[in-house]
This record gives sequence, structure tokens and C-alpha cells, in this order.
Amino acid sequence: MVVQPFGLAGAVTGRIRPCDSVLGLVAFGEEKDLKQYLCVLGFTLGCGTTDLADDDRDSGPENATTQDTSNPGDSAEDTADGSGSENLSAGCGLAPTDSSGGVQLEIDAGTAGDGARSYWLSRPANYDPDQGHGLIIGLPGTNALGQSMVWYLGLESAATTEDWIFVYPDPLWRDFTGWGNLGGWLLGPHASPADGQQDLAFMDVLLDRLEAAYCIDRNRIFVTGHSWGGDMAAVVGCFMGDRIRAAVPAAANRPYWFEPANGSAMDCEGAVDVWTFYGIADDHFAPYESYPGDYGDQQNAFWLDEHQCNGAGDYTELAIGGADPCLEYSGCSSNTRYCLYGPATGHQIPSYFSRTVMDYFEGY
Repeated sequence: MVVQPFGLAGAVTGRIRPCDSVLGLVAFGEEKDLKQYLCVLGFTLGCGTTDLADDDRDSGPENATTQDTSNPGDSAEDTADGSGSENLSAGCGLAPTDSSGGVQLEIDAGTAGDGARSYWLSRPANYDPDQGHGLIIGLPGTNALGQSMVWYLGLESAATTEDWIFVYPDPLWRDFTGWGNLGGWLLGPHASPADGQQDLAFMDVLLDRLEAAYCIDRNRIFVTGHSWGGDMAAVVGCFMGDRIRAAVPAAANRPYWFEPANGSAMDCEGAVDVWTFYGIADDHFAPYESYPGDYGDQQNAFWLDEHQCNGAGDYTELAIGGADPCLEYSGCSSNTRYCLYGPATGHQIPSYFSRTVMDYFEGY
């Protein structure tokens, strides 16, 4: 939920219309050639321009270190249930029913989840049903399908262990008042014109299905996403924080989805850790921001308050991202981090995102 399409007017009641992109070449329910689509995807993604070659994203900046970037969940008190041990799902011991190497699947999410829903699933070729696996949910932006996030987020190629399952849900194409017909996410009860609970219900059903079919360590379920998918990652982290260990939204909108109309304060479920990524020169939000990085600061301010941190001025600098300020805050009830990345990246993810975020998840 984030940007207006290619500079065209699209603001509605102070909220910015999502960007249309080349990802719209593949629309839900249309029979398009995915191979052709993925070739196009290599040249243009989202609505911005940046050099996002796979080798750049996976290697990270030359002067980056791993200091304090990958161990937020090492201690017992940082695990989802406080035990410091695995919390295995009912699917342990069952042989996998889905193919390895990536497969497009469908599930019935019921009336609450808008019926038939689809997703891309990647599991290890040598999947061990007796070993607990971490689960990472990758959420696409406007007019994109989940499979596109395999390449874009780059988390699978950045993983250093094989005990991970990756799932990339597809949004539905819907009519949004003032925005038109777009593929995007419903962001809970407060996000008009993208308000609705259906996609949260879909996520619940999807997690139920995966936990029943696979050996999932429920202390290691994570969510990330870009653009409108970043919005949804934050929403899932808050409204489903009792099931999600950490959320990493990237290039997301200002957090209007956490602003009840009656002015009451939001109170998220559970105790989700959050690492917010935002570009100081996000070219799709810049016309609407009060200053460069404004919307990222607003996202970060929400989590600083939600996590009862000591304040925006009490932090430790993380040795990643080169000159980009990446901060970890002190006194928080849940791990809270923020990277305000450099101007060359625009609305896309920074080159160090894949490696850094995967290291973060692997630290739990």
C-alpha cells in the first residue's frame, strides 16, 4: 500500500495509491507465461529503478560486519514461548506431500479468507520430517504474485542452513475505492480503502495448513515483504504477533493501518520483534512526506511506542549497511531495529537486505 502509479495522482483521504508495476504482467487467474514474466522481472521490479543484481544483494557491502546483527533470539527469554527450545508443529514425522524446488499451490481459506487462495512454496530437497524447520513468509507488493519474491527478496539464496521452508502468498485483485482494481492486501480493520480481515484470515489458515503438513518450529515463524507487502508484513506482525516471531517490513507506507478511527491506541497481539527498512529517498512517497524518510520514521515511532522502548535517542548502531544508519533500540519489550537506507536505492530494498535479514532470522 504505498505509492502512486508512475507519478499519476492517486491520493485518497491522505492515503497514497499503490504503485502499478511490471509485476502486473501476471494477474491472478490469468493464464500468462511465468517464464516470460520472470525474464521481464529481471529488468524492472516495482515502480522504481535500482541495480539489484543477485550477486550484489547476496554479498552485502564490503565494509559490513556481522556485529550484533544475527542473535536477537539466542537467549531463552527471546523465544516466542520463553522456553529457549523448539516448539514443534503437528506435521512432524509426516512425509511431505508437496514437491521440492518450488511449487504453486492452492488452499481453501473459507468464507472469512475469501475462498480459494494460492501461494508459492519452497521446501528443502532433503527435507527431514523429524527436524524442526523455520518458516519465512514473503509478501509481494502491488500487482505481484508471491513467486516473484523468491528472486526479489533473495532470502533462499542467502540462507546458510537447509532447515527453512519459504512460503510466498498471492494477493487477490480487488476494487479499491479511489485506486481502481489492483492486486494487493487488505490491512485489517483500520486501513480504508484497504480495510478488511480477509487476508489476515488467509494467513491464519495458511499457517494452520503448513503446521499440519510440515515439521515447523513455531518459535521460528517470520514475515517480511516489500511495498504493499511491507505494509502487510507489519500488519501480520501486529495482529498475528502470537504466531509470528519477527516481522521485517521494507519500503512500506506510513502506518495508517494502525490508526483506529475513534482515536484509540493500537495494542498488538503477542510480542513480535520488528526490523523496519525504509529508503531516505523513497521516490514514490517523497511528494507526500514532510521530510526525507518521514514515513519510515513514522513506522519506527509506532514500534518504539508499542515495544515501550527507552526512546528514539537510546540505541546502538549496527555495523551493517555501510554509511546507512541501522539502529537497535534499548529498553524495548521486544527487539526493535530500524535501517534508513541510502538515496540511491529509492523504493527498492538495499543491496545488503537479503544477507542481513536472513542472518537475522537464522539468529533465532
